[in-house]
Amino acid sequence: MTAAEPGPRAGRTPRPLSDDARDLLDALLAHDFLGVAELRAQVGRATATAGCRCGCGTLDLQVPDDVPAAPASGPAPVEGTILGADGAPVGGVLLFVEDGRLSRLDVTSHGDPLPVPSPDQVTWGPTRWAREDTVRRPARFRRGQPS
Repeated sequence: MTAAEPGPRAGRTPRPLSDDARDLLDALLAHDFLGVAELRAQVGRATATAGCRCGCGTLDLQVPDDVPAAPASGPAPVEGTILGADGAPVGGVLLFVEDGRLSRLDVTSHGDPLPVPSPDQVTWGPTRWAREDTVRRPARFRRGQPS
């Protein structure tokens, strides 16, 4: 790709959050942790673009600069496990916060790509893998970085 060619993530127009995405964020943000009040307030003004090309429900989130920022960044301390019809785990949900703003809602799977799940398909628990010094997102996905 040359500098004149748009990247695979270019040209995407942010759109309002879907009801499914809003419901999932509301369920995750129903847990108490540092900065959650500000993040809850951001949901109402957030927009989204597809965060992945595989067809999964991952979303890159954008929040206007005039909305108060949370006093935290990195992965939210709550993560979700998506359960299949048989009750077995089929994927996960992670929320990333960058510079105090909602940044990315990751919908992971153990197989085929999953859409944004309904909150009743998700069980919540502490984010075990992340620490304050964990590199949270590849540079190409960070705000202000070229695609």
